[in-house]
Amino acid sequence: MAAPMEEQETSKKSRRKLLKKILRSQQTVLKRDGIETNNLCTKILCVINGGLDVGVSHDEISTIFSSHGDMEDIVMLPRKPYCFVCFAREHDAEVAMEKLNGTELPPTDHRGNPVTLYITYVSKVPQSLSPSNEFPPGLILIPDFVTEDYAGRLLSAIIWEDSANSAEQRSLKHRQVRHYGYEFKYGINDVDINDPLPNGIPPVCNDLLSDVKLKGIVNYIPDQLTVNKYEPGQGIPPHVDTPAAFEDGIMSLSLGSQVLMDFRHPDGRHLTVLLPPRSLMIMTGESRYLWSHGITPRKSDIVRMESGNLNVVKRDVRISFTFRKIIPPQERLSRILPTFNDKTSESDRDLDQEVTDLEKLEKEHVHQVYEEIADHFSGTRHTPWPRIVDFLNSQPPGALMADIGCGNGKYLGVNPSMYQIGSDRSSNLATICRDRQFQVFVGDVMTIPLKTSSMDVSICIAVIHHLSNQERRLKAIEELVRILRPGGKCLIYVWAMEQEVNKVKSKYLKEKKFEKSDSGSISSTVDCTINKNSVNVSMDGNIVKSDCMGDTDCSLISANGSETWTENDPKCNGDSEINVVRKGPSYSGGIDSSLSDTSTCKEDDCSKEMSCIKLAVHKNRTEFRQQDLLVPWERKSKSDSDKNNTSKCVFHRYYHVFMKGELEALCGKVRGCKVIGGYYDQGNWAVILEKL
Repeated sequence: MAAPMEEQETSKKSRRKLLKKILRSQQTVLKRDGIETNNLCTKILCVINGGLDVGVSHDEISTIFSSHGDMEDIVMLPRKPYCFVCFAREHDAEVAMEKLNGTELPPTDHRGNPVTLYITYVSKVPQSLSPSNEFPPGLILIPDFVTEDYAGRLLSAIIWEDSANSAEQRSLKHRQVRHYGYEFKYGINDVDINDPLPNGIPPVCNDLLSDVKLKGIVNYIPDQLTVNKYEPGQGIPPHVDTPAAFEDGIMSLSLGSQVLMDFRHPDGRHLTVLLPPRSLMIMTGESRYLWSHGITPRKSDIVRMESGNLNVVKRDVRISFTFRKIIPPQERLSRILPTFNDKTSESDRDLDQEVTDLEKLEKEHVHQVYEEIADHFSGTRHTPWPRIVDFLNSQPPGALMADIGCGNGKYLGVNPSMYQIGSDRSSNLATICRDRQFQVFVGDVMTIPLKTSSMDVSICIAVIHHLSNQERRLKAIEELVRILRPGGKCLIYVWAMEQEVNKVKSKYLKEKKFEKSDSGSISSTVDCTINKNSVNVSMDGNIVKSDCMGDTDCSLISANGSETWTENDPKCNGDSEINVVRKGPSYSGGIDSSLSDTSTCKEDDCSKEMSCIKLAVHKNRTEFRQQDLLVPWERKSKSDSDKNNTSKCVFHRYYHVFMKGELEALCGKVRGCKVIGGYYDQGNWAVILEKL
């Protein structure tokens, strides 16, 4: 009797072990892709370890599951370790789950190792498979816009046989297409205005088009119609209809089957819109000019019913009527196309015009400084911070990681199981990385030269606090999110205003002596050369003087226990002392212009477009007194050959130190992502973002 009891106990242990692995798998897919699983039976199964990313094929899944019930579809997504198996009945899904959970698939020619399938019921699928709760801005969708009778009359007016042997039909082997008014040439996404077709838009469409104009949806009658017939499994590549070729308000009437249409923003946002039968979709504004639209080729869609349950709806033949109004070629050059909140938006153009002097500040007090101190700086940055290491080591093997502002690359070798690439604004620091055999390029966080949605992970450590106003800091975070795939994670670190939290001082405050870190108090004579705007500074107690090579006279003056960098600009007739001369209005979240209340430029003496502000030079190893400041970096002069000579070279780096909650609030303004974590780490604020 002992043997059967032992077998039962072994079976119970195996069952518990399987349940633990299933639970762990459920948590993983929920965390990474937002897939919500269910303990109650549904018709849709998520088969974890049954996806293309694991090396499992569609045929394998079909062979395994088809014997357990009537399958409606198998949905396999690129670069995902799971797939979805959709059954016609809940009972069939229940049987398949009971029989196949824990099944091990043997190695194959394209899969070197065995894999175990963990199966669970699904209550929410990825956004790309199910309709979104929102539309792209400007998209109008009118359900049941035409009656079934009128839809039948429209379909009867289309004669497909005439186009069976046309050149255009042969070029679109994947579907049938008819054109009216003008032929829409897919090679150029335009028409030839000098080659009209003999048949205009069928008269049966007149009632529809008049109704649309009467409702004020568009203010014109289209002159071009393309009718496409889509068989189940056919789709449309993502595209934007040529902006200059057609008027705003492209209309598409869907007849026959429903379909899910994908809309993608250049910043990576992805929305999926359900087009029901007999619905009219009008793309205006952003949805017309900025968002691409397309249809993923598959034979079914997963749709949430009114009851809230997911249901698999098979695609049938769908026929779309797409109406366009052509812009005559002679008018296209004079047309001003609308712009939206993208890289060409109004706010960005204003920013580009007004940041010239802010960029000069960053160039002289960030970029050029790091080029000069690269070797010395690298020698002080050798130990990765533990919490950043933990974040990197938590990423899955094979993940693509970008370290933006990688410095000497100390984080590029932390997790060798990832594919890693780094960038830095300093070519000298990038050279140090390359000498260490890391893959790096010289780049700016404001315009990262990586494809949208191309990376799984991005980190940006101690970079954003060098940007001189809120708009530039916000744009940098938008870039860090843009390069992530949906579900990708971004870790950002910035220097904190608060260097003492809960009565515990940061290491920065505790480190009183200069030991492989930023300098302490400044003494002796310095000779720091940065291009033609080099600064020679000598100090004697509280008396500070300097000479400046270039067109301006510079000085350092004592101010309330700290030093204030000033420039005596020749454009100001008088004794005004300013740090940065900047065109345009003050930027919120940027350099604090209130610091200049004791030294101002009169309109009579200065350009009316100038504003005067000054920055304090921070005394190292002390609490910060303001958010925008210059921080000294001290090193021995390269020309110093006398070991007894204590002469040092001091450079000044610009910083905006962040107050508690400021970084999270800034990230909250970035669309298409959410803050999933944040913490204080040794005088730094950190956030973790996830792209939606």
